[in-house]
Amino acid sequence: QAIPLTDEQFEDEPRARSYVENRLPFMLKQKLDAQLLTGSGTAPSLRGLENVSGIQSQALGSAPLAAALYKCMRQIREAGFAAPSPVFIRPSKWEQVRLARTADGIYIWGHPSMPGPMTIWGVPVVETTAVTSTKAAMGDFPTFSEVSVRRGIDVQISNSHGSFFIEGKL
Repeated sequence: QAIPLTDEQFEDEPRARSYVENRLPFMLKQKLDAQLLTGSGTAPSLRGLENVSGIQSQALGSAPLAAALYKCMRQIREAGFAAPSPVFIRPSKWEQVRLARTADGIYIWGHPSMPGPMTIWGVPVVETTAVTSTKAAMGDFPTFSEVSVRRGIDVQISNSHGSFFIEGKL
């Protein structure tokens, strides 16, 4: 991704360079997270988990979210012969679990003044906006998935003419 900045901006604002060198890798990591979960698979996109055919799914139905997540975990264990870890879920969906209370108003997942567990049924939970808002994603990722990174993130600031920088020309 290219962000046009002038030489004057770099000279006048000492934090401009560090902002670019910190912000671009953050944005790239967010894009990668979204691609791994929801990418279409049409070049140049990766095929994300939600677009892989033949994977198991569990409808929410009328069950509480925690029950639907457990049923999905059971499917992963029984049909997939695997161990689910972690659960990727949108913060607005995880909120339904975290704010669940008993009939007398006691929070099931712990008092609001205490840090609560980021697990459900013993499986780690990762809150992310990269997953579709109506879904949660889980699987045995340590065993059955791999993300290979050929090179690390290289932020380059260049004064090359026209499209030379984007095309990799010097």
